[in-house]
Amino acid sequence: MLAAFIALEGCATAPKMNNLSVGMTKQDVVSILGQPDSCASPGSGLELLHYRLSTTFEHRIDQITNVYFVRMVNGKVESYGQVDDVNIKNR
Repeated sequence: MLAAFIALEGCATAPKMNNLSVGMTKQDVVSILGQPDSCASPGSGLELLHYRLSTTFEHRIDQITNVYFVRMVNGKVESYGQVDDVNIKNR
């Protein structure tokens, strides 16, 4: 059990968002963040990827997460961030 705890140490997931950049493909995003928790595709080339990520190791252990999004337009990252901070509706 101690080995599992040590292996997970420092495994906050939200900081991985800092590795994203505008113009990445969905494959790039999935390689960084993993499979999204949910997706939506309202049309017109728009796809929204939703992730539940923890900001700290302690939050991950306690299963405390925030919802983050990646907004893809025509297969490329157009914007990303925490859902509570940004309006992600189709503009």
